Amino acid sequence: MLFNDLRDWIAGVEKMGKILRVSKADRDKEMGTIYEIVARKLKKSGVSILFDDIPGFAGHRCLFSTYDDPEIISATMNFSLVENYSTLDVVRAYKEKIRAVSPIPRKVVETGPVMENVERGDDVNMLQFPAPLLTEFDGGRYLGTDHGVIMKDPDEGWVNVGTYRMMAQDKKSISLFISPGKQGQVIRKKYLDRNLPCPVAVTFGHSPLLSLVFGTETPNGICEYDYAGGIKGEPIEVIEGPETGLPIPAHSEIAIEGYCIPGDNAPEGPYPEWPDYYGSSSRSEPLVRVKSIMYRNNPILLVSHHVRGICFFRSLVRSALHWAELESLGLRDIKGIWRYEEGGTREFNVISIKQRYYGHARQILHLFSQVPAGAYAGRWDIVVDGDIDPSNIKDVVWALSTRCDPAKDISFIERARSTPLDPLVFDKEKNYYNSRALVDACIPYEHLGDFPRPIGASEEYLEETYKKWQHLWA
Repeated sequence: MLFNDLRDWIAGVEKMGKILRVSKADRDKEMGTIYEIVARKLKKSGVSILFDDIPGFAGHRCLFSTYDDPEIISATMNFSLVENYSTLDVVRAYKEKIRAVSPIPRKVVETGPVMENVERGDDVNMLQFPAPLLTEFDGGRYLGTDHGVIMKDPDEGWVNVGTYRMMAQDKKSISLFISPGKQGQVIRKKYLDRNLPCPVAVTFGHSPLLSLVFGTETPNGICEYDYAGGIKGEPIEVIEGPETGLPIPAHSEIAIEGYCIPGDNAPEGPYPEWPDYYGSSSRSEPLVRVKSIMYRNNPILLVSHHVRGICFFRSLVRSALHWAELESLGLRDIKGIWRYEEGGTREFNVISIKQRYYGHARQILHLFSQVPAGAYAGRWDIVVDGDIDPSNIKDVVWALSTRCDPAKDISFIERARSTPLDPLVFDKEKNYYNSRALVDACIPYEHLGDFPRPIGASEEYLEETYKKWQHLWA
């Protein structure tokens, strides 16, 4: 399937039985709590919730979206899965898809559904949209949680689109938090350091393919629209914003434009972030002064709500990107990578390899920890042998328990790159460091031939017996 916009995607996913419609839920805590009950308490994997008839917001809808389902991921990414696929099969399919991607430049069109309603100047009102309180502990109403912040590098001319959280302040302003070192923060800083206003456009509600790309790392200097176009196999259609000229998806549900002004800040946060803590508290962050709003009739606000340990699509995408980046360095014999949802898809990462030479495991381990795809906000990086499924925590714990000598096989990197969102980073203003544990849980290379054999039948005999007696479990 190829989805042009969010509405196409909802229709397709509803046919899979993965859309739950809820009417008349209040945006103050009820919507967020209902989603958390479905995702965490009832454990309904991959179910998105479409809220309508929201009290006080007639004609507006909110989609609390999740991509935590391999079937939905494959449909969104337009690839097929093998029968009886495993988690690593999905990661491998995604990796091969992005390895073959050739960026396709975006296509500028004169108009699109996002321009069904256009408001500028005194008509601008950010508060008309039902930005929710996700929990009772939120610092404000977050309009931007699963969106795309669009900025253009003033020196190099390329366009970056990233997901950086945005809290509504009033009718005409919205806070924009960007973690230090992110591409958007680098671009914005170039403007503000020169005492220039930074043009910003934002898309709220677009094809989830764009969400998958906006919310994860892409190579510096490559526009996310072009990258997504390469995955889709056709250009992403954009309009030029009437205020800033920045490219905005023509099929977005809602879009805004405005400017970050030097020194124009306001308190922002706390917000329930990806480490599953309110890690960054409240702090002063730049505002976007909104100059134009565009939206479709009966618009849908796309919402991403972090629920502890439920983040399959980010684990999938980041694992595949990490794997592809290591292979681009010429590293082979990687059997799989998994970045655990319980670690926010960044803090607990496992790579499986087939050892080929002395020092192979340590070489892989150091690169695994510090290539761009793995260097941000990690904590535990673990290498295991090829017989271990890195996405199976029982396999991983077994390898840690039986193949790792802590005194010899754990080393550390200090002053590694972190973020103010890290709950163990206590200086939220300037010192964004943490340490990394590098754990070698492989059989020592010199003992591959004489290490004790694991219990159980061989894989070959298991398969042979399974086929012979398959009538028992047919």
